[in-house]
Amino acid sequence: MYWIYDIPTWMLGFLIITTVVLVSCLGLVFSRTYFYNHFRISADTNDAVNMFVSSMGMLYGLLLGLVAVATWENYAYIDSLAGKEATSVSLLYRGVSTLQDPSKTKIQEDIDNYLTDVIEIGWPAQRQGKVTLGGTIILTRILATLATYKTTSVEQQIFLTEVISAYNKVSENRRLRIQAVDTGIPYIFWIVILVGAGLMIITTFLIHLPSLRTHIFITVLFSTLLGFMIFLLAVVDNPTRGQVSISSNAYVDIQNSLKIHDPTDMIKSIAINAPK
Repeated sequence: MYWIYDIPTWMLGFLIITTVVLVSCLGLVFSRTYFYNHFRISADTNDAVNMFVSSMGMLYGLLLGLVAVATWENYAYIDSLAGKEATSVSLLYRGVSTLQDPSKTKIQEDIDNYLTDVIEIGWPAQRQGKVTLGGTIILTRILATLATYKTTSVEQQIFLTEVISAYNKVSENRRLRIQAVDTGIPYIFWIVILVGAGLMIITTFLIHLPSLRTHIFITVLFSTLLGFMIFLLAVVDNPTRGQVSISSNAYVDIQNSLKIHDPTDMIKSIAINAPK
């Protein structure tokens, strides 16, 4: 079902809701006479039908509620992964500020390039279900620079250890985010949801209403609500794809404030103003 995320959200909603309403109305028009005659539908059968409709509605509503909670938890989880990765990048940048040039400047430039790659290349590709290698290449280059960094004091060794720890956190969070690109509810849930929607619609055909116009009107209202619910689940089912997906704002905010995370100037100012 990933192809649906290539469709604009408003068009996808229109197609889903319109399809559900049309199928429901056409099904009612062509089957109403058969159901009424074959099952002897009358005003006397409404109580029994209403009981079954209420029971099915309760079970189906419970299913939709549980699925909605699951999809929202997936959405919130992946959003938190993006936030954690962006935060770990800022911590890495701050840690690298304690190193000496030229390694410091080189790694900081790579970090800036990494954020640019994620925002401008990786994220748009991710919305199409693709994973780019640009960020991985940049992180590998950063690791190579750290591996060749020479320390001359115990303090620098401690700083380097903290930087490597921050780097590992960035790599871990990136891997978790990439693995979550295809996150979504299993197909079996969608089968049950769609079959359940069909059964709910067919059951409403068994309600006895003297006026076909009234019956169609009620069916339109019910199927419209059902279409909206299916549309809602569809657009948030995969949090990394489509227009209604996790944004890259966390990375943009970090990139715009990278210089703030570099305490070098502040350290120099403290050292200059320190009492002799």
